Amino acid sequence: MRILFVRLAAALSAAAFLLPCAAQSAETGAKVQRKYRRDVPWVSLSHQRSLADDGSKREKPASAPEDSSRKERTLLGNFAKASMPKLTADTFQYADDGSGNLSASGDAVVKDANFQADAQRVEYMPSKGALKILDDVRLSIVPARLITESAFIDVKNDAVKTDYSRFGVYPLYVEAAEISGDRKKAEISNSIVNFNEPDFASFSAEASRVAYDMQTELLELEDVTLKVGEIPLMYVPYYSQHGLKRPPFLINARVGSNNDYGFFTRNDLMYTGLGDVDVGVLLDYYTKRSVLAGPKVNYDYSGAQTWLKGWAQGAYINDNGGSSILGTDSMGRPIDKERFFIELRHAQMVGDNLGLVANVSWWSDEYVTRDFRPNLFYDNQTPDNFAELNYYGDFFIASIFTRFAPNDWEVVQQRLPELRFDMQPVEIFNTGAYQQTYLSYAYLREFTPGLVDSYVNSNRIDAYYGISRPIQLNSWSKITPVIGGRVTYYADAVNGSSNYVRVLGQVGFDAQMDVWGVFEYNSRTMGIDGIRHHMIPQISYRYIPAASQGRGRIPHIDDYYFTNYPQPLDLSTMRNTDMLFDMNTVRFGIQNIFETRDAEYGSREIARLDLYQDVNFDKQPLMQTNGLQSYSDFYVNASISPARWLTIGSFSRYNTNRFDLEEIDNYIGLFDGDEWEIYLIQSYLRQAWGYEGIVQYAAQLQYRISESYKVFARWNYDYKNSTLTDQTYGLWMRLGNTWIVEYYLSYNTGSTRQDGLSLGLRVNMAVY
Repeated sequence: MRILFVRLAAALSAAAFLLPCAAQSAETGAKVQRKYRRDVPWVSLSHQRSLADDGSKREKPASAPEDSSRKERTLLGNFAKASMPKLTADTFQYADDGSGNLSASGDAVVKDANFQADAQRVEYMPSKGALKILDDVRLSIVPARLITESAFIDVKNDAVKTDYSRFGVYPLYVEAAEISGDRKKAEISNSIVNFNEPDFASFSAEASRVAYDMQTELLELEDVTLKVGEIPLMYVPYYSQHGLKRPPFLINARVGSNNDYGFFTRNDLMYTGLGDVDVGVLLDYYTKRSVLAGPKVNYDYSGAQTWLKGWAQGAYINDNGGSSILGTDSMGRPIDKERFFIELRHAQMVGDNLGLVANVSWWSDEYVTRDFRPNLFYDNQTPDNFAELNYYGDFFIASIFTRFAPNDWEVVQQRLPELRFDMQPVEIFNTGAYQQTYLSYAYLREFTPGLVDSYVNSNRIDAYYGISRPIQLNSWSKITPVIGGRVTYYADAVNGSSNYVRVLGQVGFDAQMDVWGVFEYNSRTMGIDGIRHHMIPQISYRYIPAASQGRGRIPHIDDYYFTNYPQPLDLSTMRNTDMLFDMNTVRFGIQNIFETRDAEYGSREIARLDLYQDVNFDKQPLMQTNGLQSYSDFYVNASISPARWLTIGSFSRYNTNRFDLEEIDNYIGLFDGDEWEIYLIQSYLRQAWGYEGIVQYAAQLQYRISESYKVFARWNYDYKNSTLTDQTYGLWMRLGNTWIVEYYLSYNTGSTRQDGLSLGLRVNMAVY
């Protein structure tokens, strides 16, 4: 059902487009015939000459001299502005009754730049403003082609009607007892719609009537029966929707079996016939777990002054899995059998100035989406719940932001709410210096699950004002001195204080060079056409004295946090507001970007090498080590893609203080068009914060045996545990011209969830 109506609508739209275009071309001929001559001016001059040579051409009356320039202007129809429709045939015969009717026979062709009708016979009736195309009729207009025995074109009413017809717009093939249409509406009677070329397992639909109103964009279908081959699947007595952009039903289904679920089926069913809003259900069945069910909605609306887009879904299950299957959460608490999840994503703009975004992930426990909606979990393993309303001014942004904690199993720095004003850099009286500022108020709260009286609350006002002055030293280098101050007021100080004010200042600079080099190196094998090297050396310095002052009187909520990349250096961008450290730091960095000319995209990146290192004259924290350190990690980000069939990349962090490797992630990708592809991946993370480090390897393989068969596999190996933690093997096959069938087998070991053997099957349409 997902594909049926959208393809049917596309076919009907093509038919609606095809029929009036034929009428337009015929109408042009009718107007010209009445105005100038009894002969049909569609007939090309070259064809008339060829007919004259064999004695079959009618002589043109001497009283009707030909004005070729005038005729050419008149003959230009509304449909084909740049070309004149023409009629060619082996013979032409006028009716003897004086009606002026003309019959053309023998490989007759009516043609212009965009439309063509081929038939054995064409009858033109100027008095009725009509045209009959008979015997082996073939109508063509991009992207549709129609075959019938006869077609009647009513030029006066701009309408077309055919008897039994076949037409197609790839990958759709339609048979219909009758097709009729005009500029306002098209209709197909007693039709059979095949999705892709008909075969023993092709997906098809039969409908007694299909209509499309081009003014209201209303699509109507009556007596619809869906079939696979000759087997009927579903009957729909009536269906209607506005517009042709989307199918009326969206169905995502999967069946399988494993040790944790037993046999299962997992389904997302959506109805899209309501216009801008789609409604549906999540409906799963697991023989070992029970039934999971809940609502789902998607919406996408665009108006004159606003647009909004998003989705929401939720589901509940009374999980019958035993304690060994349900397990415990990260704090060691047993997972309750009453399980649910609610997800929301929302984005909206009102005019050009007002924007709203919202994100909700309310889970009964931290594993519920991993167990029952793994695709949601892989994209959102640490749920975040927030909403933000922004007003965008000419040089500022005013916002209301809230982050809340519906989940009782995670630590969240809540903002209930935070009000903020940000002024973008604005030049000060044409001096070349720029000022920027922000002011915020936040009520913050943090709760640590499992601890009694673990709430921490804070009322905080935070403000910053800074000035920067870019100085262009020459064409390839510049330096930007920076000075600024930050004031933070805490209304709920700790350790016996009622309030506390912290005042900080910073000075520093950002310097950068841009160095270019061009090398005329060429390689046909690699697809390299010259190399351009862009090198960007960077030096940044910040001095922020006494930043750690008042730490014993400040409620600690926005603390120091871990990131894989260098921490923010500027005082205005530091988010660890409640745990700052004295700073006297120089950051050295260099970016190297290598590009080559590309015929398709203009240029493409073939290599990159980025290096960063901080030197701390006042020691700074390093998350994976105890105490303060003189150096940050040394960051290396490297990649090379000299050809489209090869890509190699690596990201690594080195502890400069003790010369240890903290983290490294490597990958290699090899491709050979659509025939095969291989990915090799390696990840290493040193033990830190009481957690064991990891050393893992992964490989992915895909090989196309033929147009109908493809195999794929995936392996994950844990070096420390000497365990192949994940093995997945699959076979992709094309069944006939319509169906894609995918079989898979997975075996997982060493996991506390979804361990063991899994079997499954997916079926998709090849035309989707």
